Amino acid sequence: MKRLIAPFRGLTVQLVALLTLTLLPLGLISIYQTRAVVSEAERLNQAALLAETEAAAASERELIREALGVTQGLSTLGLTRFEQACDRLLEDLVAEHDRFSFAGIVRLDGTLVCASEGTGDSIADSETFQKVRQVGGPRIGLVARGRYSRMPVVVVADTVRRDDEIEGYVMISIPSRIADSLLSQDSATRGLHLATVNADGEIVSASHGIETARVDLPGGILPQNLFDRVGETFHAWTSDGERRVFAVAEILQGSLVIIGSWPSDLALGEDTIWFPRLSVAFPLLMWLASLGVAIFGIQRLVLRHVSALASAMRQHALGRLQGGRIELDHPPDELKAAETAFNRMILLLAQAEAKQEQDLRDKEVLLREVHHRVKNNLQLIASIMSMQSRLTKSREAKRILGDLQRRVRGLATLHRSLYTKAEKSTIDAAELIRTMLKDLIPPDPGNQLEIETHLTQVDLFPDQAVPLSMLFSEAMTNAVKYAGRPADGPARICVSLDVLDEGRVRFCIENTVGERLIPEETLDTEMGGLGTRLMTAFVSQLDGKVEQDETDAVYRFVVTFKPADFTP
Repeated sequence: MKRLIAPFRGLTVQLVALLTLTLLPLGLISIYQTRAVVSEAERLNQAALLAETEAAAASERELIREALGVTQGLSTLGLTRFEQACDRLLEDLVAEHDRFSFAGIVRLDGTLVCASEGTGDSIADSETFQKVRQVGGPRIGLVARGRYSRMPVVVVADTVRRDDEIEGYVMISIPSRIADSLLSQDSATRGLHLATVNADGEIVSASHGIETARVDLPGGILPQNLFDRVGETFHAWTSDGERRVFAVAEILQGSLVIIGSWPSDLALGEDTIWFPRLSVAFPLLMWLASLGVAIFGIQRLVLRHVSALASAMRQHALGRLQGGRIELDHPPDELKAAETAFNRMILLLAQAEAKQEQDLRDKEVLLREVHHRVKNNLQLIASIMSMQSRLTKSREAKRILGDLQRRVRGLATLHRSLYTKAEKSTIDAAELIRTMLKDLIPPDPGNQLEIETHLTQVDLFPDQAVPLSMLFSEAMTNAVKYAGRPADGPARICVSLDVLDEGRVRFCIENTVGERLIPEETLDTEMGGLGTRLMTAFVSQLDGKVEQDETDAVYRFVVTFKPADFTP
């Protein structure tokens, strides 16, 4: 029996069975029912919104078509008929149509042939007249202040033709308040805003005022482009950041459209809203139940064990794992194997770390011993040279032994630095120069020579630290020999070590020029410039560039080089 149950204890089998049992019904029901219901509800809602916009446009469409019918009727009479007598006719027309405020016939030059008022005036400078001439056909537009009515009006204009040639224009004015009121009475419910837009993208009338209509138009869509979306319903953001549902219907083909908009949360009817929501409620409850079961199962079977393993790894990394092993609480077979592998890894790592630490300690001791012995041997050599120098009577031999002793002491100083800081593989060049400076320059009781240092920390491997220390020793010796006392103060030597751009290092020694502290006749120049040749060799080992500059005040010796990586 245990053998039959054992395969089903695997984590993969348990999770597959658990998730399949809970999520499969949810997936099938949600994909089929919810998508179908919501899609149908959306389609019906869009059709309802478009139909509501069409219905709201009925009164406005009737008024516009009535005005166009009048203009077309007048245009068929011809301009010649109007030139005889028509003022009375147009006055009667405006009187009979209480929604018209002005009617007029205009020649091509903008002169009113006849009108309900203002006969003989010229409207050539009128923006409305100019736009009517450009269109050359029916046009509907809003005039902020009528020339005769002194109020906002909607102007409906058409051409007067004879033998397909334009003789003039017919214009009918409708008070804007009348056009707006027709839209307002149809938009009293559900937050509906209506506006009509002509082919030039101008708002002609609006249910809630022209300014409100401008704000309520869909952002990112030019008003004149609404003609391309006639019969469509879509969601868009307005210019003031409100999301609304828009529907576009046609009032006059190619000349005037009406756009209706609703707030997104009010656009759907009550039945349309709750029907898809109820359709989604049941699969949603199933999904929540499945999610709860899945989370519980994953937490129980996987996450708590993974968290325990992660915690044990962190404790091991911090060196605080108690007992050096971990025991999980009844884990599945796969995580039981991970627990065993983890404990075995901890054991192997502990053994490897112990061996590595021992090897490191052995190497550190050996390295310290090597540097210590080299330092002692170099100091012994320097002591022997000092003893030999005291015994010899030859001035040349004393000088040679003194120079050799100085160079050997410089190498001993380097190895002393490596010995005292064996945990580092590099040497701080600034600290090395300070140490060597104490050995090279004895105290000056007479304060005849001032030493200035400007040293920046630069870590170098021994391959460069050795030639730099020897170069400093030779250059410093030369600076002391040739340092002079200027007229305005004591003799001075300045040593600097700086890091330049791109990581390059600049080493500089400069000394003042003037009355020498060491008389020239006491200097021994019979060695043929050995120090100079040594300095050239050390600069070459550093792969550096030398610059020498001498003025009446100072002599400057500069070496620039790039710190190199360690190469065995």
